[in-house]
Amino acid sequence: MSQLLSLSAKKRNRDTKASLKNMRKEGRVPAIVYGLNKEPLMVEVTTVDMRPHLSQRNHVIELSLEGGVSEKVMIKAVERDPIRKDLVHIDFLRVDNEHPVIVNVPVTTFGIPFGVKTQGGVFSTMKKFVKLRAKVQDIPDKFDMDVSEINSGTIIYVRDLKFDKGTFVTPGKTALYGVTTGKAEVEEVKPVAAAAAAPAADAKAAGKTDAKADGKAGDKKDDKKK
Repeated sequence: MSQLLSLSAKKRNRDTKASLKNMRKEGRVPAIVYGLNKEPLMVEVTTVDMRPHLSQRNHVIELSLEGGVSEKVMIKAVERDPIRKDLVHIDFLRVDNEHPVIVNVPVTTFGIPFGVKTQGGVFSTMKKFVKLRAKVQDIPDKFDMDVSEINSGTIIYVRDLKFDKGTFVTPGKTALYGVTTGKAEVEEVKPVAAAAAAPAADAKAAGKTDAKADGKAGDKKDDKKK
């Protein structure tokens, strides 16, 4: 888990649409703090102060309020304008070292799979994040996996990840990445298919020849009758 970072916030009252619009124009973002069975708290933060926090994931923030009051929180949700991408609203979740939280953790890989280098396979990524439940101090920054020993035709699932400080919310049967069959293996199948098609083509040609022969024999019989 990354180090504790700080963020200043101001309490606010329930605002009108017009006041919220003016707030955002001035570079302030409305937010709410909730969780741990406490009353929700409406606050505002500045866009400038939020920038270093938006580039990180699953980190704990010490939210400093007026009067020396502080709350330990995590960013739960960020709402942006669909066109301008400006910050519209932020949800902060209260956290402590005792109550587990549910978060998304990145899954990254390194190395070149054996199945790609020597077996003509293709490396594919099916899912880049897994959802898990753990205490904040036990949340990993990421799962960084060595894929160099993976053979062609091998798939790695969530159940293959090692994490004993919490539980996975994403089902264990969910595929993460793997090496699928590649061009080399496809080319091996083509000659077999062609070989199988050849007898059928020969049989078809033979059928046409027999039909012609029968037709000629029939004509000769007709001529004799005449």
